[in-house]
Amino acid sequence: MLKKISTLAFVLILLLAFAMPIYAMPNDQRDAIQQFVNDAQRLSRSPGMSVAVVVDGEVHFFSSGIASRETGIEAGENTLFELASVSKAFTALGLLYLEEMGLLSLSDSIADHLPWLTFTYNGQPVNMQDVRLYHFMHHTVGITQRHPNRIQNREEPDTLQNTVEALVGAELEFLPGTRMSYGTKNYNVLGLVMEVVAGQSYESFMEERIFAPLGLTQTFANRDNAIATGRLATGYTTTFNLFTIQRDSFEARGSVPTGYIISSTSDMARWMGIQMGLVNDVPEIFNTIIPRSHQMGMAVAREDGSFYAAGWFVNEDASFINHAGGNPGGFATNVFLYPNEVIGITMLSNGIGTNGNMLHNIKDILDGNLQQSYTLSLTQLLDIMTTIITVVGVLLAGIFIILGLKRRKQGLKHPLSRKRVALISLWAIITLAVSIMSFMFPRFIFVHGWILTLRQTPLYSFLTAFIALAISTASITWFVLSSTTKKSDTK
Repeated sequence: MLKKISTLAFVLILLLAFAMPIYAMPNDQRDAIQQFVNDAQRLSRSPGMSVAVVVDGEVHFFSSGIASRETGIEAGENTLFELASVSKAFTALGLLYLEEMGLLSLSDSIADHLPWLTFTYNGQPVNMQDVRLYHFMHHTVGITQRHPNRIQNREEPDTLQNTVEALVGAELEFLPGTRMSYGTKNYNVLGLVMEVVAGQSYESFMEERIFAPLGLTQTFANRDNAIATGRLATGYTTTFNLFTIQRDSFEARGSVPTGYIISSTSDMARWMGIQMGLVNDVPEIFNTIIPRSHQMGMAVAREDGSFYAAGWFVNEDASFINHAGGNPGGFATNVFLYPNEVIGITMLSNGIGTNGNMLHNIKDILDGNLQQSYTLSLTQLLDIMTTIITVVGVLLAGIFIILGLKRRKQGLKHPLSRKRVALISLWAIITLAVSIMSFMFPRFIFVHGWILTLRQTPLYSFLTAFIALAISTASITWFVLSSTTKKSDTK
């Protein structure tokens, strides 16, 4: 009898096993994704790239290039990359954890935790009692990318505090809760609130209370811990679309909550599985707060109808959840989640110019469209455009200088007519305007954070483009003047 029961149980297990959806990625899909990642790494000029794909609980890794040109070590699923703004989802989860523990509420006034923080609107003080923590979480407080992000490179424990203190007296672009406008500084404020409430540094709180319980053994908030592994990638950027330049890596302790958490695609695959409810070996508290991190709550809709939840952009029906990032230290990242299809895709790269939208192409491959072409990012296209402007500007300057010298040698002169005066004035004004732009450009880029793409890119090709334009317009002005004579000098 016992034998029959055992046999029946075994048969039932087999039937249930075969009834469960099992996904095994076909070889042609694997080959297509790997080829596409290879093309993306090559065309983006990124030294290294690693991609994780989660489909129905099955994890696949695709990597290309190297983690560091100094060591020549290949990029892989265990290579560590800065997550840039993808870090915000971790910070938001930490805040939700503290709320679930009863240590704070998202409805708390910011004045309850940081009483010294003040804002203004239209030159008048804002009632900080009305500014809530959820305003910062959903980017509805009025702090936007236009506000300077003073990334502190100091190593003192109070660096995050200093970064947030730089916002004291900031002029809001709109009243809290009335609009949504992404502002990376908002999450630095939340990180400091977490320090105050938890009574420990943001870095230690995240590593001890969030990463470790979730089993994210390759995810770090403390850069020194990541460096100690020997697997931290070096960040790079490309300029003039030819030269790949190593960026200065710095700890940026004042901005860890918003963009300097470090992880690997191996851990990000687990992180995506956690987000989609595929991972069971996590504390129960996270099963409660993870779904909340995808909910709009008090968020305000953007023009495209999407919302910013807790560190995630979420569309109206929550069928698509995503976040991208790019750091000045030379890293580009992106995460796509399709909860209804149980699909997650992550791309981590140590090149600023990488187009994060390449994840759409990988999703298309998963949908059966194997032929995909990588599209250059806006950063790379701007770099190519300004490189062309630089070359053309220098060539034009040379041509008009040579023509001007030739005219002078031949003694060819034209009378100073009204038309010629207008022409000279026009080119003089253009030269002056371009020269001023060349002088102001570096300051303009770093002050106006809304030009995020340019702010994260070396100024070489952009600055030389303006200088080349200034030189070329000046040479045209000189060319016109060189062949002009006063009316009194003409016969």
